[in-house]
Amino acid sequence: MNNARQSFTRRARLVLCAVLVAAWAPFASAAQDPYAMIEGVSQKLLGVIRANAQYMNSDPQRYYSAVDSVLEPVVDFNFIARGVMGRYAKQSTTAQRSRFTSAFRKDLVATFARGVASFGDMEVRVVNPGTPPSGRRVNVLQEVRSQEGITKVSYTLVRNRAGQWKLINVILNGVNLGKTFRSQFAQAVQTHGGDIDKVIANWSAADNVANQVG
Repeated sequence: MNNARQSFTRRARLVLCAVLVAAWAPFASAAQDPYAMIEGVSQKLLGVIRANAQYMNSDPQRYYSAVDSVLEPVVDFNFIARGVMGRYAKQSTTAQRSRFTSAFRKDLVATFARGVASFGDMEVRVVNPGTPPSGRRVNVLQEVRSQEGITKVSYTLVRNRAGQWKLINVILNGVNLGKTFRSQFAQAVQTHGGDIDKVIANWSAADNVANQVG
């Protein structure tokens, strides 16, 4: 792995941590504006990480489940997974889309969990706080400060019909992770001769995040 890729891997882990920081919001947080949702929950989530990261080696599923329970309320996995499939989503069956969403979520959560295990201390701040937007979509800008330096993150959130804000994409220092995943899925379809079942079976979010960008 070259230096550029190693640098991306470190920053990818930072943004994964930041995504999790954004995600510690129970369903009751629907009444909050998205800026408060992202800014106000950092310490609570970091407490969850500190309490469960110890199980990463001895009982990883316990750790991953704890992380998944944090992500579930605010991350729209179905929306993201369909976006990753891109034009192939329409060419796939309902069963294939369901399997891919499950595989994508499982691997993405595992990647998140591994990435944040060593990040117990960091400083996070929203740089564009404002009044709750009247529309359904908003970009929340954030800076994550750690020993690795400053990572700039942009979250795209949409408000669903129930009034809840859901995270649908992340841009890390100008790198659009949603588009990156979609590109990787398309390449995988070509590699496997258009066999979407093989793509789903071989999907690895960890490899996509850490190794395929930058």
